[in-house]
Amino acid sequence: MISRRTPGALAFVVMAGLASSALLIPSGAAWANPAAANATPVISAETAGEVAVVEAEIERAAALRAAKTLQHTYAQYGEYGLWTDMAALFSRNGELVIGDRTISGPAAIEAYLRNEIGLGQDGLPPGAVNTQLMMAPVITLAADGQTARGRWQELTLRGRMGGTADWSGGMQVNDYVREDGVWKIARMHVIPQFAGPYETGWFSIGPEIPFVPYHYTSEEAGRPVSPLTPGQLDALRSAGTQSSLPDLERRVARMNDEDQVRNLQNIYGYYQDRKMWDDATDLFESGAVFEIAGLGVYEGVASIRRAFELQGPQDLQRGQVNDQLQLHTVVSVAPGGTEAVARGLQFGMLTPELGQAYWSISTFENRYAKGSDGKWRIREMRIYPRMKTDYYQGWHRNAVVDPVPTGVGAPDRPSPAPTSPQVANVIPAFFNNPVTGRPVTIPTGFAVVGDLGLLRDHGASSASGGNETERLADLRRRLDVSEAYDAVENISSTFGYYLDDYQWQRYVENYSVDGWRRKGTGAVYAGRAAIFKAESLSYGPMPVVRDWIRVHTRLQPVIDVGPDAQRAFIRTRMFLYFANSRSPGSWNSGMYPNDQAVLEDGVWKMRVGGWIDETYFNSRSYALGWARPDAPSTERQQGGAPADQSARGSPVSFPPSIPADQLGRRGYGVVRGYPGFAAWPEIKPMWFHYRNPISGRTPPLFCADVTVCVLEPGTGTPHPVEGSGD
Repeated sequence: MISRRTPGALAFVVMAGLASSALLIPSGAAWANPAAANATPVISAETAGEVAVVEAEIERAAALRAAKTLQHTYAQYGEYGLWTDMAALFSRNGELVIGDRTISGPAAIEAYLRNEIGLGQDGLPPGAVNTQLMMAPVITLAADGQTARGRWQELTLRGRMGGTADWSGGMQVNDYVREDGVWKIARMHVIPQFAGPYETGWFSIGPEIPFVPYHYTSEEAGRPVSPLTPGQLDALRSAGTQSSLPDLERRVARMNDEDQVRNLQNIYGYYQDRKMWDDATDLFESGAVFEIAGLGVYEGVASIRRAFELQGPQDLQRGQVNDQLQLHTVVSVAPGGTEAVARGLQFGMLTPELGQAYWSISTFENRYAKGSDGKWRIREMRIYPRMKTDYYQGWHRNAVVDPVPTGVGAPDRPSPAPTSPQVANVIPAFFNNPVTGRPVTIPTGFAVVGDLGLLRDHGASSASGGNETERLADLRRRLDVSEAYDAVENISSTFGYYLDDYQWQRYVENYSVDGWRRKGTGAVYAGRAAIFKAESLSYGPMPVVRDWIRVHTRLQPVIDVGPDAQRAFIRTRMFLYFANSRSPGSWNSGMYPNDQAVLEDGVWKMRVGGWIDETYFNSRSYALGWARPDAPSTERQQGGAPADQSARGSPVSFPPSIPADQLGRRGYGVVRGYPGFAAWPEIKPMWFHYRNPISGRTPPLFCADVTVCVLEPGTGTPHPVEGSGD
């Protein structure tokens, strides 16, 4: 008999009983649910009971990712004003709660969205913005496996060219339910915390910003799928299953593949940030195609490399920002396991040269292929610009439409016209609605562009070898690896939430017993007691009331789970923004490139949490933005704590486990006064825990395991050094 695995937290959109709604089918593509492809049992009676248990574990884990898919899809629909399909994501008695207002039922929700956000129209024309950034999810599943709850950070941009523009944001705590075999949104609870017009920036709402209660403990975040009860296990083993072992192997393989594709997309985003064009190009197949709608199509890696240089030469130069946040990524893997497609949002903060700043919003639609070496590569990338605007004017007063490149940057062929939603009533193709299973409803007067259907699949991935017992053991191991992905994303997000709310006891419970935290000063504190003392002395106790927030949003994760599902390495972006009642909000950009997680007593914990490499750029104020750091400041830089510091404690004054001046080579460039340090507008060196996943190229600053690198002598120069813990 196979022993029960330690539950983690992953999910996949393909699960038995979810019918067509769970498999996101590209419009026009004839994809069938692989769970129905083989209903004849091909396993022995002796192992049928254990297969039934594994099948149930797959379905329970899949619920978490189904919830994320619903939320990301809701935001994607909102980007283009598809109010009918947004409302269709709700259950029969679903609710949309915004502050003190409750809208009940899909019909009422659709009317609210159309009339109050869409101004009575279906579809958003060029120049209209309705971008809801959903970030930092923490999703947990109820013990019965039929309901789930998620906590999200929200930042929303709205407005129209020639009209008004505004910011809003806060928290969402949402419920999801399995109804008629399909996962739906049962309750979307929007908790506003700040808002304001574009001209002045955002401020906190009211004199107090509430602390939003947590729907989970640290243990539940790190083990978000409860183990099956003895009664559930007995019932499953007695009933057995009609599913085949090869079918379950294919389903878990697709879960693993989905994680790898998402990692690949997020890695691409980080290479874009730093203008690492060689590394970004490595991620594509040799015959890949890259299109920027309205600008043209580039065919083959040499041309794709030329396309990247439209943004400037290799590597960031002084005063440049090229942050390309990758959000709302929904991945669907073909039944054969060698092709995949993804749709998501690229949110840009761009500074071609000091003093200039632009916001940009684009939809990406990508195809990926798995090579004979088992590595996923980008086969086709399509970028559809939705909005680009001068930061100092706003998207209601300025629209930047990039011209078609000429000369050495000219595309190999033009884009079909018109294909850019920035200038035409076109909508990049969607997956089928995950609830109805049908193509989305396209508003009158709009056309669909792009094609999410796959090229010819290369064939099914081979099944595992060995006897039934060996295959079941391998199946559980690979499921553990994928489940760990979501559990680690949960605790990564939880780190930011607890830090924002000064929840120091919960915060340290999110760490392993020997966990590490590196503060912005450079000092490292090891163990829960030391971390608790360091944070509480630095920030002070949790305030009774507050009119401010400091939002440490951790997003765009690259999560590398070990093959035994006991340890994971994490890279996340820090999108740090502020709000209070006295001065408009602003933001900083940072990176947590070397965090780690471990499985401790069946629960995922942060082994290295918040290894911050300081900020890569700082926004001195809302008026100055990030691109004018040298201009005289006309207002105090926005921060979380009150000006009198009454809510803050004294600086950390007890000895750290590793002082800042003893960081070894991993300290290069990250602490003021340390070798290699650079402050904006100079370009700070950036560390990576991974080599290029395709070419294996080692980045200039490579540290696979920070607990090893930090003890190795520093060289004072950014030469590549081979790290351990790959």
